[in-house]
Amino acid sequence: MRDDIEILDEYSSAFRDLVNTRVGVQGEPPASLLRLNSSNDWSFICVAMDIVGDSSLAMHNFARFSLDGPTKYEEVGERYLRLYGLLSAVYIQQQALIKLYSLTNCPSPAEKKKQFELLKIRELRHKLSSHGLDYLESDRSVPYAYVPVRMELQKYSCTITKNRGDSSETVNIGEALSEHCKLAVSVLDSIYEKSVKTLFKGQQTRIDEFNEKLEELRALRRGAVIFRAPQNGNTSEVTRVVIDAAKDEPNI
Repeated sequence: MRDDIEILDEYSSAFRDLVNTRVGVQGEPPASLLRLNSSNDWSFICVAMDIVGDSSLAMHNFARFSLDGPTKYEEVGERYLRLYGLLSAVYIQQQALIKLYSLTNCPSPAEKKKQFELLKIRELRHKLSSHGLDYLESDRSVPYAYVPVRMELQKYSCTITKNRGDSSETVNIGEALSEHCKLAVSVLDSIYEKSVKTLFKGQQTRIDEFNEKLEELRALRRGAVIFRAPQNGNTSEVTRVVIDAAKDEPNI
């Protein structure tokens, strides 16, 4: 779970660097440089990037301390607060990613949105922290009520009941969060790849630079380990070594 969140952070940071590099060009407004449809879209790009990063902080905290939190006290109220907070953080991160995907003109945004909607953690958010008393199943005909079982709300799992006991289900929130992170990374990968092609068209040196970064990110997804070390004590020049299990030799 922690590794999945860290890879998401790497992608998020890389996309921010790409955007900042492009808008650093003098003489044109950011919306024009980023090939946006509206000048207002630049604000949405900025806010969406902030939301992705900020919500990841909440996810890191959950991965480290679980629903129990860092407190030494047995405090059920904190577990509820952390549950609702985590589900909200994941949801707004998904919405931000969908917005970025659309603003960068990636293909089939409705399909990506549907993929997020099918995630277990999004379903849990709707059932517990948004539509606890009016959740509609797939047929959307009859509303149902859902609530977490207090005595089983701890660590990285949560048991929820339907209509106060008709049925129950225990959800591993850690696994559901990892599932979310993998899809989020896949979406960011598409956003990054599309943006490189769109924003630096005709600038082969820049394209090569950012594509090299993209390959590094993809190596991380495959489980590679990346080391960076200064050359001859010079911190401005860094040697990058990627140890990728999918390849025979290290990439330097």
